[in-house]
Amino acid sequence: MVSVIRAGRLVDGTGAAPIEAATIVVEDGRIREVGGEGGEPSTGGGDAERIDYSDCTVLPGLIDCHVHLVFSARPTALQDILTEDNRRLLLRAVHNAQLALRSGVTTVRDCGGRAGVIFALRDAIEAGIVPGPRIVAAGPAITTTGGHCYFLEGEADGADELRRMARRLAKEGADFFKIMSTGGRMTPGTNVSAAQFSQEELSALVVEARRLNRTVAAHGHGTAGIRNAVAAGVTTIEHCTWVSEEDSARVAYEPDVAAQMARQGTFLDPTLSPGVAIESLPESELTPSRAEVRRMRPAVHEAQRAMLALGVEPIAGTDAGVAGVPLDSMPIEVMALHRHLGLSPIEAIRAATHTAARACGREDELGSVQVGRRADLLVVEGDPTVDLGALRRVRAVFREGVLEVDRGRLVRS
Repeated sequence: MVSVIRAGRLVDGTGAAPIEAATIVVEDGRIREVGGEGGEPSTGGGDAERIDYSDCTVLPGLIDCHVHLVFSARPTALQDILTEDNRRLLLRAVHNAQLALRSGVTTVRDCGGRAGVIFALRDAIEAGIVPGPRIVAAGPAITTTGGHCYFLEGEADGADELRRMARRLAKEGADFFKIMSTGGRMTPGTNVSAAQFSQEELSALVVEARRLNRTVAAHGHGTAGIRNAVAAGVTTIEHCTWVSEEDSARVAYEPDVAAQMARQGTFLDPTLSPGVAIESLPESELTPSRAEVRRMRPAVHEAQRAMLALGVEPIAGTDAGVAGVPLDSMPIEVMALHRHLGLSPIEAIRAATHTAARACGREDELGSVQVGRRADLLVVEGDPTVDLGALRRVRAVFREGVLEVDRGRLVRS
């Protein structure tokens, strides 16, 4: 089947200038040809479906590099994950996945689920049983005994247990590994300032991941844990808020560590959406932890902008599923990259498409509208290179050339 899609404007995700009056030819789920300025494409002499979005912008489907599909996004997100059984979690994950798809997200990197729920959903989506975005799945996040997100059932202590955990998760179907290099504010009793694993322990995981052809994402709030994870050679640092080892309310940015990230190609996933959600809450609804986060945000953003100035590459991830961050938050995240970290609209889109695909190890398949890539396409009303708010005005979403969302409605059910 050949489809010829007319776009009023094409943003291909690579950071290149938009192409006006573009044409995209899709065959068997992949992009066969891309042309501009209204040129007539070749269809191989056969019949082709012609789809006209000449009043819209077409760009790659968005890639959310940090989600938790089994989390509820409600103020009670922690209590929900602690009390809901796996059947309930699977239903929630289906809903969340479809919410993401309707917002233009065609791939998610799930950074922590439980008991194979995410693996089952990933495989069901790929089999066409239910519609949803492509899922790159870690399974349970790896943590210390009683550490951050211990309830996801990924506890491991010491280098040998980390190696065994990596082998077990790979056997069960994990696409990558997620490790909690520090504590987190969602899990009571964990320490956001201190490192949960030593550099040597993290290095053992990274070496095993490379042997198994997997990448490693490291949750990192505290500077100590960030430092250890970067030295170990992880692929991405999630959050990267540089919390001081001495004071959880202070930012202690280390430019030498950021420079090392730039040199070795470790990506920054700042997950700005939870902070945006906290920003809108009245003081009366802030817990002490959230109030602390809100006070720290300007200094965190300053440190992250300094990282970008050193050449660290950003990717877009929402942390969707945590309290206040639903799975359709990617437009908010992309706008926050522009507003808080100073990326241009084109750069922010690149962080959510082409660079995100590279961080997932999928750049040959996903993240750009280029010949040979899978035809994951987002069609929006307006020009997101001028106004990123256009990302909220979704006209259509295609995954591998198949129309999945039309004017907010799931086409397949």
